[in-house]
Amino acid sequence: MEHDSDITVSNQAGGVGKTTTAINVAGALNKLDPDVLLVDADSQGIATEGVGFRELYNQKIPSLHQVMIDPSRTNEINDIIEEHEEFDVIPSNKAMDALKDMLLTQVANNEMRLKLALAELETDYDYVIIDCPPDLSQILDNALLAAENVVIPVEPTRRSIRGIEKMNEEIDYLESSFRGQIDQIQIQGIIVNSVESTPNNDTKEMLEFFSDAPYPVFQVPERVLSVERGTTVFPYSSMKTRRSSVIPVTLTSQLTRNWQQRRR
Repeated sequence: MEHDSDITVSNQAGGVGKTTTAINVAGALNKLDPDVLLVDADSQGIATEGVGFRELYNQKIPSLHQVMIDPSRTNEINDIIEEHEEFDVIPSNKAMDALKDMLLTQVANNEMRLKLALAELETDYDYVIIDCPPDLSQILDNALLAAENVVIPVEPTRRSIRGIEKMNEEIDYLESSFRGQIDQIQIQGIIVNSVESTPNNDTKEMLEFFSDAPYPVFQVPERVLSVERGTTVFPYSSMKTRRSSVIPVTLTSQLTRNWQQRRR
């Protein structure tokens, strides 16, 4: 099935709140529609562990690795979906450590493998969220081409400016290389995590740079609550979790408005 409400959460740097953002955006979208799929495309498996499927990561079982490497097994994507109390999950697996190299050297049409696999989904998901590894790789290219939408979590530092520039360069390359196979890869928002109440000069320069960006920029005053309990922030109702849910909810409201406009 074709999905026009898919989104990649990516940044080539680690430790910027990428996976936590992906998990809580999936949770926020679940509050709007019940059919949400979270895809953990990061070989580290942090999202997989974060939503409570740590035991699956080390097991020798069919995974996204086989689905993306072997064209004859593409439709097996339906067999690797796990049910979670808030949304469905395609977990990562330690076998995915070799995925980047194998896509590059052994698979034809390697940048489109995830897009082809998602087209085989039997469930008509309202939203598919893809958590990517922290690098510019074949896996990121697969995710960007599959989703055609990206949210970029960043640190409040000047080096994040270059990270966004590199992401734009990668998007330009993909749009040029796959003209006719995709429409347009859109940056749906930048999430600036861990912004201090009194920003330092480094943070001020970074925020000033993005002040006239052609996409929304969300500032998070503190890291979104971690998901160590196997769920998003939404099943909990403390003051801290209510504050933590503001950005995912605001972002998803923006995303759904954008998608509704595109469908008209």
